[in-house]
Amino acid sequence: MPHATRNGQPAIKTEPGQHSSAAAVASTARSNGSQASSADYDVASATMRADQSFYHRGGRSDAPTPSERLGDCEPLLREMRMRPNQAVDSPPALDESSNFHTSFQDIGKKLKACNDTLGELQGLGVSHDVPLPELVLVGDQSAGKSSVMSGLANLDLPRSEGTCTRCPLHIRVSRNSDWSCRVSLSKEYSYRPPHNQSISEKDVTDEDPFFPWRKLQSLQIVEFKTVHDKTEIEDVLRWAQVAILNDDKPHELFVPGSGAIARQTSINQAAEATSAKFSPNVVFLEIKGPELPNLSFYDMPGIFQNPADARDDYLVNVVRNLSMAYIKRESAIIMCSMPMNSDAENSCTFGLARKLGASTRTIGVLTKADLLPEGGNHSQWLEIMKGKSHHTGLGYFITSRPQGKDLDQLKQWEEAIFEAFTVDQWPEAFHQFSDRCGVEKLKAFLSQKLGEQFIKSLPHIEHKVKVHLDKINRNLSALPELPNNVELEIRKSLLKFTEVARIRLDEFVKHLNPLPDRFKTCILEIKPKFILKDKSDHPVFEISDDSDTESAATNVNTPSKRRNMAPPATPSKRQRANTPASNGGSFVKREEADSNGTLPPAPQRQQNKTKIQPPFEQFVAVGRGFRTLSQVREEILQKTRAGMPDHIPEDVYQSLVLQSMKPWKEPMLVFLKETMTRLSSELRQALNESFDALKKRIVFDESKTHLRSFLEAHHDRAKRDMLQVYSDETRQLLTFNGEAFKQYRQEDHLLLTRFRHKVRMETKGLVPPQPLAEWDRMTEAKRREDTKRREEEMVKIGPDQFEREVEVVSYVRGYYRLAALRFVDSIAQCIICRMIPSIKDEVSFYLDRQLGLMASPDASVYERLMEEDPRIASRRESLKMEKVKFERALASIDALNTGVIESGDGGDAASVIFAGGDVGDSQMDDTATIAEESI
Repeated sequence: MPHATRNGQPAIKTEPGQHSSAAAVASTARSNGSQASSADYDVASATMRADQSFYHRGGRSDAPTPSERLGDCEPLLREMRMRPNQAVDSPPALDESSNFHTSFQDIGKKLKACNDTLGELQGLGVSHDVPLPELVLVGDQSAGKSSVMSGLANLDLPRSEGTCTRCPLHIRVSRNSDWSCRVSLSKEYSYRPPHNQSISEKDVTDEDPFFPWRKLQSLQIVEFKTVHDKTEIEDVLRWAQVAILNDDKPHELFVPGSGAIARQTSINQAAEATSAKFSPNVVFLEIKGPELPNLSFYDMPGIFQNPADARDDYLVNVVRNLSMAYIKRESAIIMCSMPMNSDAENSCTFGLARKLGASTRTIGVLTKADLLPEGGNHSQWLEIMKGKSHHTGLGYFITSRPQGKDLDQLKQWEEAIFEAFTVDQWPEAFHQFSDRCGVEKLKAFLSQKLGEQFIKSLPHIEHKVKVHLDKINRNLSALPELPNNVELEIRKSLLKFTEVARIRLDEFVKHLNPLPDRFKTCILEIKPKFILKDKSDHPVFEISDDSDTESAATNVNTPSKRRNMAPPATPSKRQRANTPASNGGSFVKREEADSNGTLPPAPQRQQNKTKIQPPFEQFVAVGRGFRTLSQVREEILQKTRAGMPDHIPEDVYQSLVLQSMKPWKEPMLVFLKETMTRLSSELRQALNESFDALKKRIVFDESKTHLRSFLEAHHDRAKRDMLQVYSDETRQLLTFNGEAFKQYRQEDHLLLTRFRHKVRMETKGLVPPQPLAEWDRMTEAKRREDTKRREEEMVKIGPDQFEREVEVVSYVRGYYRLAALRFVDSIAQCIICRMIPSIKDEVSFYLDRQLGLMASPDASVYERLMEEDPRIASRRESLKMEKVKFERALASIDALNTGVIESGDGGDAASVIFAGGDVGDSQMDDTATIAEESI
């Protein structure tokens, strides 16, 4: 029974797309002045009043030229359609009795403008930083997604299994006078499979959802190919997806017509030999042409459960995670496909959308309606369409896109099955849902919903665009452009560096004294330290003559040994000998530590009072236990010629002195290293100060590199000079400063003989252990008294058996002191008098020469030096491109807000308007439906 409007007049159904035969009958009926009976129509849910069926232009109908009917089975007259007046920009006024909602009027007026703006923003790529409303087509494998995608894009896209479903496709279609398709690759992940190891399901985790694809630091978009012939699109698209699955190879190899692989290999072979079987990276298609809708959507690979190869089990989770990532996007409208030739309960994707809380923004798309089993139980699908099961917030649509038909044939097929009801296998029970059947109706609904969602999100989108644009401008402000006069800027910086470097080097030399002083102290403190107590000094116990001072001290001074080393002492004497202040162990340890006759404190106090300071503290133990007196005696005996008693060979002095000077090399190199470290720091600071405005330029980086090489060269030269000095000192004994040598030798001999005398007196128990008074601090009277006392005590203890050895030791230490002072001065001269002045004189010329500025260089030399670090330059260019992109995005939003939107092809840009109730309901209100399309 035909529907009626509220005033009782018969209604005529209108749809977004026109059926040519129905239009012809409508035109004939109007010209004959006749009106068809309602019994001749099978009117569905959405209708409009018959007296509003036509809009006249000068008394003429806007109906298209009549065409042939599809077949005899088609009704004589099912519907009448209209097109808007080209001269009228806005939709015609609606009858007041219509329940067309005011908000939908506003949406209708702005719908195309909104979709144009949204499409432009998506085309600009701002969705990577600003969430935009988007359509996402998901579904199980073989759920008919590719057919729906082809219908939405109004293009014969690949519908074969394999390559076309192995990565996401982002398709943007828009209206334009000329047809074109631009294909690009959007890479956000790189393929990094493990070496010599298979991939398992446990490798795919929440933290690594697309293993072995790893996220890149930034999005990379590369152009693939642009075509202007529709017949090329399938081949280009399949090759683009093969390229994105071969992430390890340049994409240019796969461009059809020019790429080497594309020329030499068939597409089927290439699709079977890809490095990866699925990719989270996206192939982007921007399709423009006449009569195309303004839509942008993603087509996701189909979710599956059982791969053919058990080694691909991990891909189940990868593909599932990929769909989940897009479903989770809060701004996304989800199109979930489900084939009508299978059980609805088997759909994994619908359950996934519900689990992720996306049901309210999901549109169900029931595909393969032509494969609905005849005579089967259709109750589940009817319940779904009525919203009683598998509920989605935006309802359901039904499509039928059999394979083997082109676009025009598919359009006629859907009109025949869903509108004319001429396909017998389509059950009558579904006729009530004809307003939700067919890709054309789905397309119009999606366009309207996308525009509506965009209007709601526009304030937030505009705010995000402005925030991101401000961030880009801040980052650009930190990367200033090239100065106007590059030669002047470089010359000014180099001259300033020369001046600052000279000042800093002069100050450096003035304040360098502490380091050479510490070096001198270190060299003097690591003098050879002889153990002057021998086991033969005690008549009973054997005392270790080991060069290890600690063991010698321990063996000599235990209380038990002291009791047997001397005649019985009075209790008071024993008590004094064992008191901490006069403990023999402490006394011997001090002598063995510095061997100069003074009494060192206990080891812990000695360490605290060491004269060696950083950076030479590592040499504090050098020189200890150099020789014992017995070892010196042994060396004399070995080098004495037979028949020449009481003669000390020169080789003895030469050997001991040269060995005592061997450790000088390491402190010398530390001295040089520390000097160069401080010097390098001063010059780097001078360079930073002088090139403060050019730190992001190549001239600064190259100057730093050349300065480092310059200092390394002077370090190596100074090291050679110092090693030569060291070699001269350690080659043989040589001095013409006899007076100084005699003085040093006598001072050491006096120190050693006094100490030996004290040791002998203590070991014989004639005096208690006590510190030895320092000779330099004694008055002349005290010195005479000390000398007289020792002469008197010599009568009691007799001459020292190691007198000759003490003479040798005093010779060695006297010469060591003389050579050490000479060595320290020579090394300091290599640095202070040779290396630093050379650096100061040569550094500016060296930089000029290395930078290529010595002989009137071309302007190109300065321009090259003034260029930036490639990374910084790349960053600036990237920011500039981002700025242009977001400025265009903001301008597009501003134009939308002010209503200044130009039509994409210069024609009338009427909008698609739905009216009559909640747009999300599965059934439209039966009072009025108006559909207008641009001509």
